[in-house]
Amino acid sequence: MAAPARGPRRAGARRALAGALLLVVAAGCAGGSARDPRDEAVRANGSTPVALSFLAAYENVASAPYYPLDGIAGCGYGPDGTLMVCDEKRGIVHAQDPRNLSWSEFDAPPTRPYQPVDVVCDGLKVLVLDRAGASIQRYEARGAWLDELVDLRQLDPGEHPLANALAVDRDGRMVVADGASQQVLLLDSFVSLHLRIGGPGAVADQFRDPAGIAFMDDGGFVVADQGNRRLCRYGRNGFFEETVGGDFEVDNPFVAPAGIDVDRFGNVFVADPAAGRVHVLDHRLRLLFSIGPELSLQAAPVVPVDVAVGPDGTLAVTDRSRAAILTYRIAYE
Repeated sequence: MAAPARGPRRAGARRALAGALLLVVAAGCAGGSARDPRDEAVRANGSTPVALSFLAAYENVASAPYYPLDGIAGCGYGPDGTLMVCDEKRGIVHAQDPRNLSWSEFDAPPTRPYQPVDVVCDGLKVLVLDRAGASIQRYEARGAWLDELVDLRQLDPGEHPLANALAVDRDGRMVVADGASQQVLLLDSFVSLHLRIGGPGAVADQFRDPAGIAFMDDGGFVVADQGNRRLCRYGRNGFFEETVGGDFEVDNPFVAPAGIDVDRFGNVFVADPAAGRVHVLDHRLRLLFSIGPELSLQAAPVVPVDVAVGPDGTLAVTDRSRAAILTYRIAYE
C-alpha cells in the first residue's frame, strides 16, 4: 500500500506554527517591553496607590498633650497601628494609641545627651536612632526603655557618625545612614557590621547627605541621597543596582529627598522637604504622583521630613515647618 501524502499537512502545520509565533511576538511587543510579573500582580490585586486622602493634622497647639513639638523628626508605626514621632530637640518620642488616639511619651534612656531622630519597629520591640549618642536604643512596644542595642562608634571606629536614618527588615538586619562619612552601614541579624556602603561624592554608589532609608520586600534597600537629588537602590547583599533622579535628570521630581518608607506592596513614599512634597513611586521606583501645595492649607505639607506607612494603609508625614503630624489614607486600585 502506498504511504499517505504528508507534504500538504506539514506545510499547513508550519503555517499554523508561524501564525502562532507571530501572535506571541505581537503580544509581547505591544507594550514596548517584557512584562514584569509583579506588574501583573499589582494590577490584579489593586495595590497601586492612586491618591492620598487627607485624614487629620496634629498641630503644635498649647492644648495638645505633645506640646511643644520643637524639633519634629522621624516617625514610624508599630504593627498594632501605634504612631511614634521623634522630637529631636526635646529628646522625646511621642506615641499615639490607635484605640483611643491618646498620646504618651517613651522613657528617656539614662545616657545623655539624647537626640532621637528616627524610630522603627522590630517585631515586638521599638528601635530609636539616637544621633547625639550615636546609638540605637531599644524599647518595649509601649515605651519602656530596655537597653542600648548598638553603639555605632564601636561598629565603625574613627569619625563620630552622624546618624540620619534607620531601617530594619523582617530578618532583623539593619541599615543606618551616616551623614558624617557619607555612607550607609549594613548590619546583620547579629547586630555586627556587615558592610560599609558608599563614600562622599556624586557618582553612582556615593552619597552627599544620605537622609532616608528603607528596606524593599526583596531584602534590598533604597537610600535617599539628599545632596545628589536622587534615590539609590541596593540589592540584599548591599551591592549597588541603580539610581533614580539626580542633578542631570531632566524630569527629576526630587529636590532634596529625605525620609522614606515602603508599603506592603513595595510602593515607595518619599518626603521631599525642599520641594514641599511627598512623592509616591511604584516597586520599580517609577513616579506615580506627588502631593504638595495644590492641597488645602490644612492638608498640604510644607517641609515634610519623614513618612511612615501604617498597617491599615495610613500614611503619616512629619512636617518640620508646620511642627505637625499629617495623616492620609492611601487609596489603591
